[in-house]
Amino acid sequence: MEKRMIKVGFQGEKGAYSEMALHQLFRNQSVDAIPFRTSYDVVDALKKGSIDAGLLPIDNSIVGNITHTYDLLVENRLTITKEIIMPIHHNLLVYPGVSKEAIRYIYSHPAAISQCEVFLRGFPGAEIIPTYDTAGSAKMIAEKALTDTAAIAGDRAAEIYGLEKRCEQIEDYPHNQTRFVLIAAEKPVNNGDEVAPWKTTVVFNTLDQPGMLYQCLGVLEKYHVNMTMLTSRPHKTEPWKFNFFVELDGHAASDAMRKAFEEIKKRTGFLHVLGSYHRFEADKSLYSSSAPGTDKQGNNAPLYSLRAHPEATVVTVKDVRIGGGTFTVMAGPCSVEGRHQMIESAKIAHENGAHILRGGAFKPRTSPYSFQGLGLEGLKLLREAGDRFNMPVITEVISPEDVALVAEYADVLQIGARNMQNFVLLQEVGRCNKPVFLKRGMMATVKELLLSAEYILAKGNDQVILCERGIRTFETATRNTLDISAIPLLKEKTHLPVFVDPSHATGIPTLIEPVSRAAAAIGADGIMVEVHFNPATALSDADQALSEPQFASLMAAMKKMGLFM
Repeated sequence: MEKRMIKVGFQGEKGAYSEMALHQLFRNQSVDAIPFRTSYDVVDALKKGSIDAGLLPIDNSIVGNITHTYDLLVENRLTITKEIIMPIHHNLLVYPGVSKEAIRYIYSHPAAISQCEVFLRGFPGAEIIPTYDTAGSAKMIAEKALTDTAAIAGDRAAEIYGLEKRCEQIEDYPHNQTRFVLIAAEKPVNNGDEVAPWKTTVVFNTLDQPGMLYQCLGVLEKYHVNMTMLTSRPHKTEPWKFNFFVELDGHAASDAMRKAFEEIKKRTGFLHVLGSYHRFEADKSLYSSSAPGTDKQGNNAPLYSLRAHPEATVVTVKDVRIGGGTFTVMAGPCSVEGRHQMIESAKIAHENGAHILRGGAFKPRTSPYSFQGLGLEGLKLLREAGDRFNMPVITEVISPEDVALVAEYADVLQIGARNMQNFVLLQEVGRCNKPVFLKRGMMATVKELLLSAEYILAKGNDQVILCERGIRTFETATRNTLDISAIPLLKEKTHLPVFVDPSHATGIPTLIEPVSRAAAAIGADGIMVEVHFNPATALSDADQALSEPQFASLMAAMKKMGLFM
């Protein structure tokens, strides 16, 4: 006999956030999603048996509790069987062709309106009209072809009803999220699986005696039951009496929770278990634009961490593989000074086995009177040199406005030490589909370097390479102090490739070769060094640039270590 499709009711029209949450919750199962105008209608249908379950919003990260849902749960003794937390991104939707200036009325659900309060202040002449549903507002505009009206609703509503998104992500806070619960009419099932991440919701009211709520909560502490939420709602028939809703870690059938409930009941008018259900574990695809990464078990984990990505990241630049057991050498002059200098320096890098050509077109300098680079002309010369010797090129980008321009010429974008915490720039390169070479700031901790990488990763660019280039200490014998221990430490914390820049770390050409060998021995994925065809004439970092014989000696030493053929 063919299995009947489960019927699940939700509040709102097709395209409502509740429907989106429902389909995500049942993404591996076919369900019949049935819309209802109000949450009360969903509960009424559930009690009559015309649907098998209902999905209702219960909390929002901005406006707090959805109080009507809490009231329906206790009044009807419903059971929570599942939960899901959805990111909520609102749009201002209009009939095709309607401008912002033409908007006289804005419709949406009251919760959505309250979540977009700051944005709506930009429409002082428009009337804000609460209605029963976000998607219902969009449906009304489409059906009536309203040209002076807008709706606040989601992407799905815009798609279903053929409306244009005049403004996107208009919520006051970018991490706006709503928790929905799947409700049923049956009593809770005592499934005390201790391995699964269970949570339990209970409701009770206390005896009218001093300190009674305090005593009830003390019982939970006595039995080591962790409380994660406490809220209250007025008792509808007894003025100034309140029902307390509590969320707890664990299953109601566990020994600790059963003992705690038995003891609490002696201090309450009633105690009712609204359900034990699996704690929601975020789907990474849902939160890619608004929340931290998750590991394979759904636990929060930084995107740079090995928990989020256990395998080593390999960044491919043309035919050059970076990371994952390879050793890569980036070499070239500190700055692009002209065609002759760039071509001759690139020739040295290429003939001695370097994999990627470096050269600075935009140069942030300590002194405003130092050479600042050739800008666009430098990018063109670097690209010309790279093409001549069939080498990918890397260069530094120093401002968000230049990212698109630099990405047009470079294969890898470098973020220099001075810009490691230029978060606007980090986010901009995060939106770019080019590998990013991120240098550690001269006063930055390892954790700060990783969090700067997180800014890039969080915007969707997973092609990040870290570089240890020395930090500033009281030592003056070298330009900086190479934190050699940072390389294995980073390897314990991240899947991203880790490079060393011995040129900036030491500032002394004779130290670059031994420091490079040390970097390779301790596990670095590559090095970046400065090479100039005539170091004495270099316009920037002349004292630390390697000559052709010095670079040839360095590469020969690397080959003896078996790093590359």
